[in-house]
Amino acid sequence: MRRLAFLLAIPALVAGSVLASAGVASAGTHAPPVITATQVTFTIPASPPGVWQMTLNTKNTTPSQRLGRTTGTSGTLTLPVPQTATCDFQVDVKVQINGTGPFRFYSGVVAVVPGCGQSGTGQRFTPGYWKNHEAATTALLPQMLGGYTVSTFDQATAVFDAMKCSDAINCLAGHLLAAQLDVANGSSICITGVIFQANQLLTKVGYAGPANYTVSASVRAKALSLEQALDNYTNDSTSTSC
Repeated sequence: MRRLAFLLAIPALVAGSVLASAGVASAGTHAPPVITATQVTFTIPASPPGVWQMTLNTKNTTPSQRLGRTTGTSGTLTLPVPQTATCDFQVDVKVQINGTGPFRFYSGVVAVVPGCGQSGTGQRFTPGYWKNHEAATTALLPQMLGGYTVSTFDQATAVFDAMKCSDAINCLAGHLLAAQLDVANGSSICITGVIFQANQLLTKVGYAGPANYTVSASVRAKALSLEQALDNYTNDSTSTSC
């Protein structure tokens, strides 16, 4: 097993000059993001002020795959680390100084994380299980589906009842809820990368609970692809795959 290694990425000269003019130390002294087998985090510094962006990509794959991106202006940026074939990642942090202009490279890390996405050995359950086990489901609520909060068993049941995949968005929401309940119940977190992408998609289309959603062909295809990955996860009661 390869040892965990962190290598700071080298910023472009133009980024360094912009940051220097903002009164920050050189990029070589910037704190990098921290990556573990389950998550990557970056604590936003007090200076320079602006919008901060953290992106998680696969490393040494062709093509590189974006696994997640998040932004903020203060506090800590966090992204889940999913299971991949190589557990080889690149994380880049950029800043848009004062919230204007382009995002400039700030710091980064390249890391091999043995056992990425491996945590939790609990049995996985399907949407049908959660729909028919009120006490178990209620104990793990609330759950967020994009910007929609599922707080009660009746809401959860409505989400599951609407998951006919003639409507890709409702279908995705039902499978996403089941997967999130599985993870909350102690199942493997290897699916968190898919969960993250599914929540981003639901937020993008304005998901607000069971309803009729009209989306483009490309969004529908993406929703059904994510739904299939979530369905495969919840149906694998042996927990031998993701």
